[in-house]
Amino acid sequence: MISKKTINAIEVCVYLAGQRHAGYVTTTEMSPRLDLSISYLENILKPLKAHHIVSAMKGPGGGYMIQGDMSLISIWDITSVLECTLNASPSEDADMCDDTSTPASYELGLEQIVKATLSNFTLADFVDESRDQEARSFVQTMGRFKFKPMVAPLMPKAPNSVFQLSMMMA
Repeated sequence: MISKKTINAIEVCVYLAGQRHAGYVTTTEMSPRLDLSISYLENILKPLKAHHIVSAMKGPGGGYMIQGDMSLISIWDITSVLECTLNASPSEDADMCDDTSTPASYELGLEQIVKATLSNFTLADFVDESRDQEARSFVQTMGRFKFKPMVAPLMPKAPNSVFQLSMMMA
């Protein structure tokens, strides 16, 4: 069974893959969009960074970004970072795997099916390229400071002077 943390990690990676045009994305930006706390996001991103799935940059303009080509990162790559596999040696995932019992053959077979299925899907399969083009053009029109567009000035609907009133009546 895949844990909720792993599902959230996949969602984080898909979000980062979709935001690759924007550069580094902070946890403050991700938190409301994914409805996850900042500390929980950092808890998810730490092992992903250690396994070189995401890269991080500190300081102003920093944040997290998918490392490498999205079409080469499978969903199994993300899952295997956070899930304990049955055939893993205890030294590989000693901090994650507490179960030392020998798995049954059907459990190993089921894990192989899950692994094969998740290996067939990459991050690129879940990123909407049409939205990516719209967002890229939006970023280009906003400029590098990302200021919001100014509100259009309100035009009066009634005459604002006696002269305008007399012109309307004539």
